[in-house]
Amino acid sequence: MTNPAFKMSYAEKQERHSQKRACLLQFLASGEVYTTLQVAAQLLNASERTTLRLLQKLVEEKLLKIDLKVMPHTNLKLYGVSEHGLAMTKNANQKAKPFMLSRTNPSWVQHHIDGQLIRIKAEANGWKNYLPGKLLMVENAARLKKLPDALVSRPDDRKVAIEIERYVKSRKRMTDVIAAHLSQIIEKKYDFVYYFTPHKPALDRAFAAVQFVAMDTKKIQLNDTHRARFKTFNLSKWNGEM
Repeated sequence: MTNPAFKMSYAEKQERHSQKRACLLQFLASGEVYTTLQVAAQLLNASERTTLRLLQKLVEEKLLKIDLKVMPHTNLKLYGVSEHGLAMTKNANQKAKPFMLSRTNPSWVQHHIDGQLIRIKAEANGWKNYLPGKLLMVENAARLKKLPDALVSRPDDRKVAIEIERYVKSRKRMTDVIAAHLSQIIEKKYDFVYYFTPHKPALDRAFAAVQFVAMDTKKIQLNDTHRARFKTFNLSKWNGEM
């Protein structure tokens, strides 16, 4: 099959390049801050080879920074938006922070990447108004006592708190988190909490084990109505379903 790119005119190719460039910068300047080659390729629906050329060009233009040392003894490279990149991105979030070299906690990189992959799938399926966790720390710290990993609106406009759960918490911690989320649901901060995990059966068992939570000094028994506000999904298999 002939590659459609070969049929494009020079002007069309330039326009396509400009669109991908703007898409990547907007993604990072929305509060995502940094990403990897693999995630960027998925975002742009492009090959890693094509995406790498774009990333390298943006680094040359000082719009992005590249961190080669965040994960020692690996080939992982992080590409983050610079101060110049934020300034040059038309619709950059005014509260977004630039990427700071050597300031990224290696233990949080995979968690951050997982959240970005969920975002890409969500937005491809009509979800909108995505606020990543890094931005929530700035925008919502005064309003949300329990900060989720992201907030987003489903296609039906119901608001969802996103949690990336790579490891199952202790029952006590799970109990406290469920209570905090229920309190914020009652306060109409959002409608549901979606958990994304590579260990769905284990997380489902952990949820089922929590029978009571403490809210406003009262002991509340969880019922089906409470539990319906929480949904768990396999991190790698979710494709935008509600």
